[in-house]
Amino acid sequence: MKTILITGAEGFVGLHMMQHLKNKGFDVVGGVRNRARKLTLEKRFGKALVCEVGDAINVARVIASVRPDAVIHLAGCSNPTDAAQEPLTAYQSIVSGTANVLDGVRRTNPRARVLTISSCEVYGNAGASGGPIAETTPAAPTSTFGSLRANAEEIAQTFFRSYHLNVVIARPFHHIGPGQSDGFYFASIARQLVEWDEASRGNELRVADLDCRRDVCHVQDVVEAYEKLLFDGAAGTVYNVCSGQSLTCREIIQSMMRVSGRNLTLKDATPANPASGNGASNMTTSASPACLCGDNGRIRSQHGWQPKLTVQDAARDLVHSFQSSPTPARVPAV
Repeated sequence: MKTILITGAEGFVGLHMMQHLKNKGFDVVGGVRNRARKLTLEKRFGKALVCEVGDAINVARVIASVRPDAVIHLAGCSNPTDAAQEPLTAYQSIVSGTANVLDGVRRTNPRARVLTISSCEVYGNAGASGGPIAETTPAAPTSTFGSLRANAEEIAQTFFRSYHLNVVIARPFHHIGPGQSDGFYFASIARQLVEWDEASRGNELRVADLDCRRDVCHVQDVVEAYEKLLFDGAAGTVYNVCSGQSLTCREIIQSMMRVSGRNLTLKDATPANPASGNGASNMTTSASPACLCGDNGRIRSQHGWQPKLTVQDAARDLVHSFQSSPTPARVPAV
C-alpha cells in the first residue's frame, strides 16, 4: 500500500483529496497547521501530523517520519484577497512553504513523487481574447497571488533541474463544490442565496464581475486529476486542470439561484474605476481578467483526464452544502 502525505489536508481541496485517496485504498497522512486541526482530522481519517510548511525543520521531520511514496503539496494561501492584504504572510506560506516541502523531500526522501499545486492566476490577462490558455503561454501575473504562485513554480522547477526531484506542477483553474469556504466568490454568493431574507433585503442581489468568464470545475474532478498527475505526470511538467470551457459569472450564479429556489434580480456591482488587481472578492476582483479559460489538451491527451461533472453539478453541490451548514453567514464585500 502506497503512503501519501498531503499538506494543507484540512483545507477545501485537502479534505476532498484525503477522502478520495482513502476510498482508493491508499495510506493517507494529513499534514495540518496545529494540534487542534490534527485531532479533528484524526477523528475523520485516522492519520494526521502537525506540518507547518513555514517551518523548514518541522516539515523535514514530518517527511522523514512518514517516509511517503508521494506528497501532494496543497498547503499555503489559496485566497487572492488574503495574499493582497498580507503579502509577507502569503509569501511565507506559498513561496517559502513550497521550498521547505521540496527541500524536506530532497533531504529525507528524495525518491518520493511530489505534486505541487499552482494556480491559473499565473496567466494574468493572457486569456483576454477569450481563447483557451495553454501551458506554453508565458506566465504574466497581474496580482500578488499570481506572482507568488509563479515564484513557487520556479522553485519547483529548480528542484527538478538541479536536484532531480520527481516534481509535477498542477495549474488548476477555478473549482467549487461542497465544503468550500464562503470567503470565496461563488461560495459567498451561494451562502447569501441560501440565507436570503427577501423581507429585509428585497429581491436585488448586487455582485461584482457578472460578465467575467470563468472556467470552473467540480472539486471532485480536480482531485481525480491530481491523483493522475501524482502518479503518472511527467516530472518537471506543468499541467492545466480545467474544463476547457467558460461561462460568465452571471450564468453560474443563475444556476445557483435555480437550485436555491431564489428568483432575484442580479445587478453588477463592479466599480466603474477599479483601482487595482487585488480587489475585495476572491475568485474575481474589480479588475479581474475578462476571461480565464484553460486548455486541458495536455492532461487529456497524456493521461485521459477530463471532467465528468458539469458546472451545474458543482453549483448544485455547493448550494446544497450551505443548505445543510449551520455556520453563520459572512457577508462579503463587493
